[in-house]
Amino acid sequence: MKNDTSTALSRNILTPAALAVRAPESPSAAHPVLHDTQAACLVFCCGIVFKVSSLPGLVSDKMHSGTLWLYLFMIAVDLACFAAVACFASRGSADVLSRADSLSFRVFSALVAAWLALKGFVYFAYTVVFLMVDLFAVVPPFVVVVILALPVLYLGTKGLRGIARCAELFTPVLFLILLGSLAFLETDLDVGRNLPLAAMPADEFFARGLRFGMWTGDFLPLLFVRLERKRKFPVLPVGAGVSYALVAVIALLAVAMYGEALPYAYNILIRLSAFNRLSLEIGRLEWAAIFVVIVMAMLSLSLHMWGASEGCRRAFGTPVPARVLFAAAVIVTPIALPSLHEVIDFSTGTFGYIAFAFTVAVSAAALLLARKGKRAEKEGAPISPEEEDRDTPVSVPPELPEESGASAPTLPVPEHGEKRRADEDKGGGDA
Repeated sequence: MKNDTSTALSRNILTPAALAVRAPESPSAAHPVLHDTQAACLVFCCGIVFKVSSLPGLVSDKMHSGTLWLYLFMIAVDLACFAAVACFASRGSADVLSRADSLSFRVFSALVAAWLALKGFVYFAYTVVFLMVDLFAVVPPFVVVVILALPVLYLGTKGLRGIARCAELFTPVLFLILLGSLAFLETDLDVGRNLPLAAMPADEFFARGLRFGMWTGDFLPLLFVRLERKRKFPVLPVGAGVSYALVAVIALLAVAMYGEALPYAYNILIRLSAFNRLSLEIGRLEWAAIFVVIVMAMLSLSLHMWGASEGCRRAFGTPVPARVLFAAAVIVTPIALPSLHEVIDFSTGTFGYIAFAFTVAVSAAALLLARKGKRAEKEGAPISPEEEDRDTPVSVPPELPEESGASAPTLPVPEHGEKRRADEDKGGGDA
């Protein structure tokens, strides 16, 4: 026999909504999680490649003997900005501010996304020029563009997890190749070409040097991840320190080797590998450096595309506009432009000052937003209706009657509901 109480009980407990308790989404779906080891690999693979390839020649053309000192200044600024970004990411501030629906963070995400898309396009143009100079001299430009764009767009769309795993896989190999190129270097070096220190007045030094501000802030995509420490050893600070130490050493060696002729050495990393004492035993080793540059450039471009997509998702709720814009920029624009050297001239002009100021401003804003996120986390950020429905546990209604000698069910499982209905039917029959 069924009565109103048993009907209400079965309706509240045995419905699919009560039985199907949704499992929480994985952290990588809601907010990308990056371990410190993966972040260190990304800094090595994606943060230094464009600083040690074509940049030394461009800097030397303007700075002469001040090339190394500009590098040291930019490395110091870059490390300070990286510390601010790492502080923001280690607190998971992006996740907290997204749940709080912070308008300032949405504007911040939109600006960073647009910047990463623009910077990724400029880096893509540099990579295409490098490939056409060193590998595909007689190949039509659109073929080079398509060959490079396909893996970049695939990895960028696939997401951070794929990029981080590729970085973890290739980092030991790339590091050993770079270390071997430097350890077995055999050439005439004149370290005195990096002197004197104050050969250029300070105002002229910064007026010329800040034109290369675009080469700072390659780690800005990490603003949209949550950094988690996997082991006690400080992997990320040590990895960043080793990576930037390699940049300084390569800049020093480039000036010591070429001097005033450095602007004519387009990709210094490949030129360094040519002066190797192992070349007499196993042949020319430029192919190893070309492999290093290509892999690092593809990972860096993919990371910039993912950062632009994630920033767009944080700002507007969908990554599709950023992906379409990035794909159109890297495929259509290089083919439409009469010469990619126009992009190079653009990046080292007034745009360089804007790039330097933007990187510093974004890093400072990240610190302020990290403090805001910390306050929001303490106060309890509001939860969206979808998360509230997902996270709220299903409980037995308080008006349900309890049987004497038996405890009320604590979980809405079918067995308890069926037992309660059977007991009630039995009680009704006895009456």
